[in-house]
Amino acid sequence: MKAEHFAVQTESAGQLQGLRWGSSSGTPVLALHGWLDNAASFSPLAAYLPGVQLLALDLPGHGASDHRPQGVRYHLMDYVPAVLEAADALGLASMLIMGHSLGGSIAGLAAVAAPERVTAMVLIETLGPFSESEEKVPARLRDSVAGYARVREKASPTYPDLETLVAARVRIGGMSEASARLLIERNVHKSDGGYRWRSDPRLRLASPVFLTEPQALTCLKAIAQPTQVLLGNDGVLAKRKTLKARLEALNPADVRWFDGTHHLHMDQPGVIGGAVAEFLSQFA
Repeated sequence: MKAEHFAVQTESAGQLQGLRWGSSSGTPVLALHGWLDNAASFSPLAAYLPGVQLLALDLPGHGASDHRPQGVRYHLMDYVPAVLEAADALGLASMLIMGHSLGGSIAGLAAVAAPERVTAMVLIETLGPFSESEEKVPARLRDSVAGYARVREKASPTYPDLETLVAARVRIGGMSEASARLLIERNVHKSDGGYRWRSDPRLRLASPVFLTEPQALTCLKAIAQPTQVLLGNDGVLAKRKTLKARLEALNPADVRWFDGTHHLHMDQPGVIGGAVAEFLSQFA
């Protein structure tokens, strides 16, 4: 299915780019990708969502979207107003949200921050934000401040060809070559002597603070919207000790397990698309 490009202006994050699939008469679903991914993350899935108008954003600093101004951080909480402002610009007074990884964490927080705006959610390989104990706050803050100071001194690297980047993404992300290529092609631009990342290098820096696990559970308990959670048997959440308590905190929810890794929506779009389409059909 061919995608259409769109752009929206937000107050908190500048211009955000995106990809749109499906008819304008279809049920609109706002799609939010994972960390260092981009809107192309949902390209394989779009063909398996009949009757849906899929609106996938490049999150701030990702893909073709604007970078945040110098001196500004990329904190998880700051994505929430940017997404709600993008929804405003798209004319979505209330919305269905589908989020993968980081995008799912943002979706959940948006449902807590503006419950009247979010009708239902599909969360793929995600369930709440990262957490860590309060004892780690001082060291994390020091690392974050130092990292932001150092990144100003570094030049963006140039890579000789796309194949090197695709191969690295396959190896690191545990995903298929076709999926990795979709993400890489949207996330680079041609430069003298090779390719450079479009995404903001500050995205790779340590966050200044994480929620604690009790705080994350409190956020999950505050989600009242119908929610579908799709997890991979070999995904990043499968072995997390926090998963059982988080699933119990999110109640009720349609939780389904699939053979696959973290990007199962890209590597197995037909299977995941069928589950998503079934869930979304009740909101058409």
